[in-house]
Parts: sequence; C-alpha cells; structure tokens
Amino acid sequence: MSTVVFWSPVNGRGTSSHLILSALMITLTHHVRVLSMHMHRAGDSIEAALPVREDSMDHMTSIFATTGWDALLRLYLSGSLTRDKFRDYTVPLSRQLDLLPGARMQNGIDVNEEYAKYMPSVLKTASEVYDLVMLDAGNRDRMERDMLKDADVVVINLDQNLRVLENYFGDTELKKDLENKKVIMTVGHYDTDSHCSINNMKRRFNYKHPVIGVPYCTEFKDAWNRRDVPSYLQQNMNLDKKNGQRGEHASSIRELAKCIMENAGLRTILKQLERGA
Repeated sequence: MSTVVFWSPVNGRGTSSHLILSALMITLTHHVRVLSMHMHRAGDSIEAALPVREDSMDHMTSIFATTGWDALLRLYLSGSLTRDKFRDYTVPLSRQLDLLPGARMQNGIDVNEEYAKYMPSVLKTASEVYDLVMLDAGNRDRMERDMLKDADVVVINLDQNLRVLENYFGDTELKKDLENKKVIMTVGHYDTDSHCSINNMKRRFNYKHPVIGVPYCTEFKDAWNRRDVPSYLQQNMNLDKKNGQRGEHASSIRELAKCIMENAGLRTILKQLERGA
C-alpha cells in the first residue's frame, strides 16, 4: 500500500478536486482498491463533489454515526479497529473506491488536533486494506503539513501565480520535509498561453519532478457545484484534447492518475493493463 497526500501552501489551488478526480480515474480504469479521505469536517473537501443522499436529517445523522471518522475513531480508541472492520466505517463510492467521511462538528473537540493525533494509526490500518490511500491534507496549517511525513507520494497543488511559486520554492523547511519523497506537482487552472508555462517554471526553479497542468473546465466546475463529479468523469474520462475543454481536462486527469500509480509503485498493474493482461 502507498499513501498519497495532496497538499497546497495556499487555498483554492485544486487540492480537493485533483484528489477526487484522480481517485475516480484510477478506480474506473484500473483494478486498484482506493480509500479517499481528508482532514476537514464532514461535508467539506472531497465530499463537496459528491451527491447528497435524499434522506431526512435524522436518517443522515444515523448514517454518519456509524460511518466516518468519528465512528472509526471510537472503534480505534476501544482497541477494536482491525483490517476486517475498516471498510464497515467507510462509504462506498464504487466497487473499488471508498470514502472515509470527515469528523462531524462536536462542541469542545478540536478536529484538527484529533486528525493529527490519530491519523498515523488510522493510515497504518488502512494500508492493510487498500492499494492506495489518498489523503487531502488541506493547506498551510502546521498539523496538516506534518501529514507529509507519512506520505509515500506527495502531490503539491499550485497555480501560475509567480508569487506563490516563489514562496513555495523558497521554503527551505518544506524542501527538507520533501527531500526523500516522491513529489508530483499540479498546476491548477493551467493556461497554456501564459508566459508562466510548465517548461518556464521548471527552468526558472531548476525543478526536476513531474509537473502536470490541469486546465480550467467549465463543465467540471458546474458538475462540482451540482455535486455530480462521479457522473461527470464517467461521461468524459475517455475524451482527448481534440474534444476541446472537456477533452483537455480529461487528458490531464489521466496523466495525473498514471503518474500517481507509477510513483506509488503500482507500475506492474499499469504494464499488465497496457499488455491487455
């Protein structure tokens, strides 16, 4: 199992959208078991891309009392969390992709502190169940940034704002944190006509790791607002660049998914599928 942590030094750079899109793409195109999770409250982060169940509030409360971070943590603290029970506390998004919903709001409890304290143990158990665990570690916060230490692969989410890039590449402490990690960079809302192109970025900052531009896509944005991202990707996943904006967007997500699998040590699965095995 490999842990893939998505993180950004600033808000609004596509951390959550890149995670859920790549997780869906991987599980739609490969025989890989994936857990998607995050360090936010229930309903936020990657959950904002997913349909809301048409149930009463009382029923929803009942569902999330037996699934998600809170229920899983109760089991862990009781000493009863095992690999055989882990999936019972997740929500299946497809046959191969599960979601661990975030913590519900509770008075007097610091959710971030809970995540920071117990996440390593939860990840350890998840590693016995899934081929990939994909975690949205948020942005900026020191506790969230500490999650990078537990990652096998780190996906850094940036954009073409030169000030943001200069701050990121000038962060010597972060450079040490990532020194021995496999790192993938995404550039959200990527504009191929901008002078701040991927090639120019790599030259300017002498950067050697993979960089993937994910262009803006109006239909994807609408799907996010409708909470219908899984259906959007299923309809568009095989489009290529000649199909315009949707095709360019789908191509970039396929590239990101492949790059994640290669860096996570799942190259054997990729080769088998390429040979038609």
